[in-house]
Amino acid sequence: MNAKPLIERVLEDEGITSRLEEREATLMLEWLTKKVEEIAAGTNDATSADQRVHALCRSARRVARIVESFRDSGEAEARAKAQQYGLQWPEGTQNSESLLLEFLKLSAG
Repeated sequence: MNAKPLIERVLEDEGITSRLEEREATLMLEWLTKKVEEIAAGTNDATSADQRVHALCRSARRVARIVESFRDSGEAEARAKAQQYGLQWPEGTQNSESLLLEFLKLSAG
C-alpha cells in the first residue's frame, strides 16, 4: 500500500519530536519513516497499517519522554520513566542518541 499518508501522519505528530533536540528528532523521524515504509509494504489492509502506525507513534512518544528525562534530569529519572512504561533499560548507552535508537528497537519488538 501507499506509505505516504502514513508517513505524513508521523511527520504531523508533534508529540513525537517536540521533546527532542534536533539530531535526536532527525534520528527518530528517519527510523520511524523506515518502519512505516516496512509496514506499508507488508500489507494492503489500510486499517491494520493505520493501527500499527498508531502504536508505533505511541511508542515513539514514550521513547521521546525517556530520552528527554535522560538528557535533562539524568539516568535515574529516565530509568524510572522507562520502568513506568514497561521498557527494559538497554545496556551500554552512552548518550541520548544511542539511548533513543536502542529504545526504538526495543519498543518496536
